[in-house]
Amino acid sequence: MADCSYHPGKDAVGACVNCGKMVCLACRTELQDRVYCQPCANKLFVSKSDVQVSAAPATPVIQSVSGAWWLLPIFFTWLGGLIAWAVTKARDPKKARSMLIWGIVLTFIYGIVITILVVAMFALGFLAANE
Repeated sequence: MADCSYHPGKDAVGACVNCGKMVCLACRTELQDRVYCQPCANKLFVSKSDVQVSAAPATPVIQSVSGAWWLLPIFFTWLGGLIAWAVTKARDPKKARSMLIWGIVLTFIYGIVITILVVAMFALGFLAANE
């Protein structure tokens, strides 16, 4: 058996289909079911346009959002939260989601507080009428 063109003394496992040099298992590059030597594989298949450098995923740029947007969910509950979310979601998605959630939560809290106050007023009115 023939020796590797790049590692004399090592048995070759094939010949490069491009240049014909014999290559060992360590030198062999198999692309599309064909054997190539490393220099030919680099020359034929690796060009700057073929290489795609995978960059780290870009972290979203969070822009500053005015604290005044919190007034919408506080005063207008779910509707204000929805408006604040829609306006600020592109700049700071996390804060926008918090405004929406707080708008929904405050809707229920305000509803419970108003219900308690109404029941208390009727109870006081009922007690005053029975005296």
